[in-house]
Amino acid sequence: MESEPPQESRLIETLAAGVAHEVRNPLNSVQINLSILEQELLELLPDRDTHVFEVLRKIAGEIKRLDDFVSEFLRFARPPRLNVERLPVRPLITDLAAFIAPECSKKGVTLDLDLRGPESALLDGFQLKQAILNLVLNALQAMPTGGHVAVRTAGDKSRLVVTVVDDGEGMSPETREKALTPFFTTREEGTGLGLPLVRRIAEQHGGSVEISSAPGEGTTVTMVFPAPAGS
Repeated sequence: MESEPPQESRLIETLAAGVAHEVRNPLNSVQINLSILEQELLELLPDRDTHVFEVLRKIAGEIKRLDDFVSEFLRFARPPRLNVERLPVRPLITDLAAFIAPECSKKGVTLDLDLRGPESALLDGFQLKQAILNLVLNALQAMPTGGHVAVRTAGDKSRLVVTVVDDGEGMSPETREKALTPFFTTREEGTGLGLPLVRRIAEQHGGSVEISSAPGEGTTVTMVFPAPAGS
């Protein structure tokens, strides 16, 4: 018999249902009407550099920020069912690195891979990519003037260890303690759901997440997944 989900999870799922209906639909309507307004204004004011278009761009930016938050919240509140299969670990992470490399380059960040340990594991490939992507994006935010981030794998026949290391601004002990708590963030535009989503993905696999960080010394996030398949 399956156990009841924890109260926190049930509450978040209930909130997600409300958000999907009460926020997402009106938000889509606002985006559509803003686009119509912009097109009609262009007929009257062809010059896009006028003040009114600057105001419209700010509104559009805030709408996008809210839409991104809603998307991440729904992804956190209603995670897809795990699709676990035997996967080659290194090609999966190499493909992800190729996807995120242009964004790293744009931010002046060097992305390195150090892939060792088991060659295959029982994993949900999409979820693992999502977790690593979240960690790399967090690292980019911690290095506004550029830096270095590395994705490393290690382990043995009983576990796969995936580590993302950056040399960014790091976290205070207080921030590190709360970093995996849903909705906690120190960034004005942060959602506070990136790291909790990483934790959820690891725990759904029966694994765990640990954070090592100090101000000015960067951050290391380590995910441990049990029982790799193969070597």
